[in-house]
Amino acid sequence: MRTLRFRLNGEIERVGTLLALARGFDDVDRVEEVADTVPHMDEDSSSAGLRAETAGSDFHDVEIHALDAQAADSARGEVQRLARELGVAVEFVERF
Repeated sequence: MRTLRFRLNGEIERVGTLLALARGFDDVDRVEEVADTVPHMDEDSSSAGLRAETAGSDFHDVEIHALDAQAADSARGEVQRLARELGVAVEFVERF
């Protein structure tokens, strides 16, 4: 079993759509949003009178468990494609 780990950042509805679609990938056993042990610090621009660019968005740490290396590669490509289409940022990591 191969595990893909990545972070998503974008509007909550779009992230939810990406995760729902990922659950339908072939040869994927599980798609799970994992608990975040380190809080992500957003820049506070409120004192400058600026509107926060990240309003309505947040980081999401996600693991996908694929059945083999080929399925993991395919899932990675699909996550990248969906993120591009949905306007969600994705960052693949080795560990959280």
